[in-house]
Amino acid sequence: MNAVRNHPPVQAFHDLFSAGKTGLPGGDGPLLGLRETRFARFADAGIPSQRAEAWKFTNVARHANVPMALGGHVQIGASELSAFFCGGHLARRMIFVNGHVSRDFSHVRGLPEGVSVRVLADAVDDGEVRERIAALDDGRSFTDLNAALMQSGAVIDVADGVHVAFPLQMLFAAVGSQRAATMNHPRLLVRLGRGARLHLIETHAALQDGSTFTNLVSQIELGDEAELIHDRLQAGRDGSVLLSKADMRLGERSRLRQTLASLGGALVRNESTLHLDGTFADAVMNGAFMPTAREHVDNAICVHHRQPDCHSDQFYKGVMDGYGRGVFAGRIVVHEDAQRTNAFQTNNNLLLSDDAEIDSKPELEIYADDV
Repeated sequence: MNAVRNHPPVQAFHDLFSAGKTGLPGGDGPLLGLRETRFARFADAGIPSQRAEAWKFTNVARHANVPMALGGHVQIGASELSAFFCGGHLARRMIFVNGHVSRDFSHVRGLPEGVSVRVLADAVDDGEVRERIAALDDGRSFTDLNAALMQSGAVIDVADGVHVAFPLQMLFAAVGSQRAATMNHPRLLVRLGRGARLHLIETHAALQDGSTFTNLVSQIELGDEAELIHDRLQAGRDGSVLLSKADMRLGERSRLRQTLASLGGALVRNESTLHLDGTFADAVMNGAFMPTAREHVDNAICVHHRQPDCHSDQFYKGVMDGYGRGVFAGRIVVHEDAQRTNAFQTNNNLLLSDDAEIDSKPELEIYADDV
């Protein structure tokens, strides 16, 4: 408790957690223990400061030290949401507003056999789902906070050999508040079996004026020879904060094609950790970020080459205007067993004003001989 008192922003999170933990999904069951353990660790570590190398260019504490309230159920018109529909008329969609599924606007009917899309809040009684949530133990403060306060999200499973013929969109809408920042903690679990294929569209939209604070965690697993196209669109507003962490694991001969577009927000932090766990795994990660006014977009990527004959390519472009600030921190780690690795990284940036800023920090660690 002393650690909590020493960090005023953490104290506010502590009060919210203490008051609301039993009302969260699984709050009266086995998940409560994990929530309490992860929150205790978050409280002990505190909000990351710029003294931490991983947060050197981004002051997240300034955005966390504001009044906050867990997002509740709100009514949103179809026209506000439909502006962010992607994937065409054949797409299936699951829509979340302030962290809670909107069953009125979601459409996941007609899925092929072998495809399961569940609401996380309805699935936490499944022991296997709880194990998957607990398995992501990266020591990151905001991952722990997500585990403690997650309201809902989606569990997507595609069985071996199933090719999903239409896109599947996950739309996370955050509705701002003038009194206190609306805080949302969604979790996305995605697993593709051997040889499965899926096109996943992940969209984040800040609706209406006011402040929002979204802390997303995604866990993506590709079985051997699976293929995922993952398109990510982030459309923030002046008062919106989006922190996202994606943990991705690729099996043998699997393929990931990811495209990220960050189109605004007071603060956007995209963290991605990619593990190439199988031989001949292949990943391409493209990104575009365009902060303007006083917006701040931070992209932190770490790719672990763990097996031989894998390929990865990071290609990010930034355009900064006004007082906008962009960050690209790309790290590649070639582990000892990862012989014959092919790894590429490119970051091109354009400053359109004298006050715009970019920080680019490429890193490469090689422990193999043949790269």
